[in-house]
Amino acid sequence: MINRSLMIFVASAAICATYAAAREPKENPPKASKARPDRGEDAAAIKALVDKFIKAFNAGDAEAAAATYAKSAIVVDEHGERTLGREAIRDRYAVSFADNHGEKIAIEAVELHFLGDETAIEVGRTTITPVAGAGAAEITRYTAVYIKEDGSWKQAAVRDELAHDIPPHERLKDLEWLLGDWVNESDDATVFTSCVWAKGGAFIDREFTMKTRGMSVLSGTQRIGWDPLKRQFKTWIFDSEGGHGEGYMTRNGNQWVIKVEGVDRIGRPISATNVINRLGKDRMSWRSTDRTAGGSAVPGIDEFILVRKPPEAGK
Repeated sequence: MINRSLMIFVASAAICATYAAAREPKENPPKASKARPDRGEDAAAIKALVDKFIKAFNAGDAEAAAATYAKSAIVVDEHGERTLGREAIRDRYAVSFADNHGEKIAIEAVELHFLGDETAIEVGRTTITPVAGAGAAEITRYTAVYIKEDGSWKQAAVRDELAHDIPPHERLKDLEWLLGDWVNESDDATVFTSCVWAKGGAFIDREFTMKTRGMSVLSGTQRIGWDPLKRQFKTWIFDSEGGHGEGYMTRNGNQWVIKVEGVDRIGRPISATNVINRLGKDRMSWRSTDRTAGGSAVPGIDEFILVRKPPEAGK
């Protein structure tokens, strides 16, 4: 196991790294890795170690990923779960790679400091991106301690923490595919939907109109944003009759489930589960189930398909 003094150091380093990250101006990109000029060779060796880890991770090779760690290394994930020792780290990666096949990692070092001839500490940001349609990218801040073991640099202690300073606009890029104009036409009605970035880019605004025989029978607006407390997408909906509601969005692959609660125009409590399926670049489906009004069940809305409207000629 890592000795007690190193454990205390790792904990202190994590606190310092978090404090430094909080002070970093959000409008500026992370600084390039720093190292004293006389440690250039060691800095290059550590970068090569990290590159080796990235290659192994992206290949789903648990054995090679674990080989970048010291024998008695410790890893603490963003949930506080600890993994001790190279063999346990290998086994954990093996399970993770099997459960999350195809995910990729990117590591962006912010600063590297040498604390002695055989010890260094680095802080930076890690982004793990799942396969397309499997969910949003997970971004964490990390603190890594490197030591020389048998003449080679190894990862001795790594701690991840959730990054809370990601701008809402970056979060919402997971829903950027909604932008544009959409239409559904049936024998009974035509539904038009238009999605745009709200001013400032921190929200997505959606307008919808339902027409029957060419006349508007219902319209409304929807705003989608990121709730930093619940760490979920939140939506607010207002219709032309005076009803309104709000809810949270949960993703499952290409499907989004929105649990909505609110009131209708006469003050009755209403609720529904709306389900959106992304069927491709220019197609999606929408349906509404588990609908209630005034505490009583009401009929749902069957699934219908919306297609993206092509741009008008000359635009």
